[in-house]
Amino acid sequence: MTTGNVKSCLTKPTFLVYWLIIIIVISLTVSRNLWNQPNKIIKDDINHYYAYLPATFIYHDLSLGFVRTNMANFSKHFWPATSPTGKWVIVTTMGLSIMYTPFFLIIHYPLSWMGYEATGYTAPYQLALILSSLFYFCVGLHLLRRILERYFNPWVSAISMFTIVMATNLLFYVVDEPAMSHSYNFVLLTAFVYWTIRWYEKPGLAISLIIGFLTGLIALIRPTNILIIIILPLWGIASWKELLNRLMFLLRKYYWILIMVISAILTWLPQMLYWKTFTGQYLYFSYGDKGKFFFLNPQVINSLFSYRKGWLVYTPIIVFALIGLIFLWKNKKSLFTPVLVFLVLNIWVISSWWLWWYGGSYGLRAYVDSYGLMALPMAAMISWTFENRKIWIKSIVITVILIFTAHNFFQIEQYHTGAIDYVSNTRESYWESFGKIKKSDRYPHLLSYPDYKLAEQGIYPKPVLDPLYTGKLTRKEGIEVFRKQIMESPELLEMVRNKSAAQGISLDSMLYLDALCIYDMKVQAGTIVPAKE
Repeated sequence: MTTGNVKSCLTKPTFLVYWLIIIIVISLTVSRNLWNQPNKIIKDDINHYYAYLPATFIYHDLSLGFVRTNMANFSKHFWPATSPTGKWVIVTTMGLSIMYTPFFLIIHYPLSWMGYEATGYTAPYQLALILSSLFYFCVGLHLLRRILERYFNPWVSAISMFTIVMATNLLFYVVDEPAMSHSYNFVLLTAFVYWTIRWYEKPGLAISLIIGFLTGLIALIRPTNILIIIILPLWGIASWKELLNRLMFLLRKYYWILIMVISAILTWLPQMLYWKTFTGQYLYFSYGDKGKFFFLNPQVINSLFSYRKGWLVYTPIIVFALIGLIFLWKNKKSLFTPVLVFLVLNIWVISSWWLWWYGGSYGLRAYVDSYGLMALPMAAMISWTFENRKIWIKSIVITVILIFTAHNFFQIEQYHTGAIDYVSNTRESYWESFGKIKKSDRYPHLLSYPDYKLAEQGIYPKPVLDPLYTGKLTRKEGIEVFRKQIMESPELLEMVRNKSAAQGISLDSMLYLDALCIYDMKVQAGTIVPAKE
């Protein structure tokens, strides 16, 4: 690279913002120090994703027989399902283990050679997974930068990159839960778009193999993300005539498509051989009832707007991307069709899963995977703002981006302190905690834990909260609630009887006075807000 090229690169806003984001992410990661906290990285779902690696490289037993020899030690890390053949099988597919592997091996073998503890679950292994997430995130961000620069000016691209990371829950899944699938899926889906663009510029063997491999790996990590293949036939299509021409083109290039299919199948081959060995089937679904989809009952409104986990509630900057679809349609129709079709299908599929809130998480994590694609309508919105618009419009948009960025950082901190619950938020609890870094005494009373048994049937009742804590009871009604609670507790009732006898007043009067005291204390503490009488 010449000196002139180096100077040009260093003055590019996208280059500078790229490294600004990387520095922020690394600084936050170091400050978290999660690798030194036992079971902080390799936990919950990651136990499944990661299980292939210690089973293969440490215990040399994919049948998981070693688990039975020491259940007390291994049961906290290995949670297998029983296959139709009676053998144990790892519940999830091996896609993430494949992506973890280089970093696992770099840590594992030096530890083994030097005689250190190499069990697969100590701090060095947790650090390996953190480094893998950081590496893939950097790759994904670089590819996103390359995509944005093709269609938008450098400043728009730079602001869009910053926004899609710093103002969304992608940041959380790179820094705070780095071994979860989302930073990995972010790079894979972004890479799929990038290589699709390159393939249409110059179809060839290498790119066809890459696209096939990406397709296989994407499906191997999260099967529903296979929706991204809709991008391949629709990319650059702005009319029905162009779609017809595209289909004819793909038919003429059938041999490259065939190579993609073969490459995708080869990527799945280790998984199919594993399943065949331990289940007797080349394709096996190990999730059982936990893999239900209700495609005729998608919870689209909940998925987007619910206070429990709604995408636009906890990641409001995505509103800019949705508005940006209008500007894609007006100014870049060739991008509008693939983005819109993918977005509609993605929302439908994500909101159709029986567990539409996707378990305990910060925001609705299933959408994070597609942020590389959502950056395009986001950039279209920002581009409209900066092209011949008045200074006050630009100022408002930049201010909103900065506010939502600060809001995202603040909400992540709230999540850590418990002021945003991992799964039970309601409208009342959300606004009770709004702007507060720590949860109030009233906050836990406003939560509503979801009914998982009903969810398995596709039934999602609205939260029912105690009216005492939602400002729906008057002072008189609130006192009566506590009076009844005292009467229903034999121990409390006996205490009140003793007090009434000692003070020489009736039991009813003593009950009222104690209930009044409890009520007033809770009102003063802010736990109870009485209704207006």
